[in-house]
Amino acid sequence: MMGIWGGIRRACLSVAALAVILVPARADVVLGIAGPMGGSFADVGRDIKAGVEIAVAAANARGGIGGEKIRTVVVDDKCEAETGAAVANQLIGKSVRAVIGHACTAAALPAARVYDDGGVLFLSPAATNPRFTDEKVGDGVFRLSIRSDLEGKAIADYLEARFEGKRVAFVHDGSVYGQGLVDQAAKLFADGGGAVAMTERFTPGEKSQNNLIGKIQDAAVSAVVMGALQADAAVIAGEMWARGLDAVLIGNESLALTEFKGLAGDAAEGTVFFLPFVDKSLPQAVGLLLSLEDRQLMPTDTVFTAHAATEAAIAALNAGGDLSAQANVLRKDGVDTVLGHVTFDDKGDWSGAAFEPYVWQGDAFVPLPRD
Repeated sequence: MMGIWGGIRRACLSVAALAVILVPARADVVLGIAGPMGGSFADVGRDIKAGVEIAVAAANARGGIGGEKIRTVVVDDKCEAETGAAVANQLIGKSVRAVIGHACTAAALPAARVYDDGGVLFLSPAATNPRFTDEKVGDGVFRLSIRSDLEGKAIADYLEARFEGKRVAFVHDGSVYGQGLVDQAAKLFADGGGAVAMTERFTPGEKSQNNLIGKIQDAAVSAVVMGALQADAAVIAGEMWARGLDAVLIGNESLALTEFKGLAGDAAEGTVFFLPFVDKSLPQAVGLLLSLEDRQLMPTDTVFTAHAATEAAIAALNAGGDLSAQANVLRKDGVDTVLGHVTFDDKGDWSGAAFEPYVWQGDAFVPLPRD
């Protein structure tokens, strides 16, 4: 009897083993998270990572993608072109289905070419340089941040509303971005009848901008528009504060970084800068806000755009098909996200993107109400 039952048992085990072999294992859907995870722009990388991870957790709670769990892989692109391409190839090697990230266009553009060659959907929540979409690397490249060539107009509109009839100085670090921003804002402000008191280039990286501050003081201006990154902006803010100058400092999104506040200290108070408009009062934002509170993170715009980019990627992957079909879902129909219903234009830019002014108050920055 034991021989008979032993044979039956062995047969059953063989059938079970065969069934395991015949039933394909379900593999995780891998999403890449890329960005500056250290250095001066670590804040941005941290916020991208948080936005993606919170969106992925929510999606997994709903069943993932086609019943498969979503898993993330994080890489540090260091905001460098060579590193951007290298980590993009690493992600392709890990079989990612989509990538969310790359804040600096220097890293985002070469990475985009790698993703396009690999048939991988790519959405950046932070790259602002117009080249990112103007160069049309591929159909699967999208942007959930706002183009920087719209920032100069936002600054000019703000100046026309707040500084009509007052003198304004425009200074920049000589970079393509810094000078381009300042030149555009100054021209639009002047075209609208504004008083451009001075336009000045300074040498970035200096410990003191005493000569520049002297010129600003002599020009007797009510506002100073800066095309500068956070370290140089902090030097200018600190030296203006030390001289008792009360001109309002106005800059770009790099002034939202904690490095600027840390370097400028009290001199950061009242500094105005521009970020993409994100409506954080929408009902669909509640879950994200609670998750950020649990993580003790600020609800920055980058967290929101990274979360929305992840939602868009998941919706496109859920629709199935190749990269072209996934991209068509986003361009044709758009997707419901924490930002509301998001649509994209033919270039892959977020159609509803707009700038909003913020101001440093104490240890935090808040939206600046428009008049």
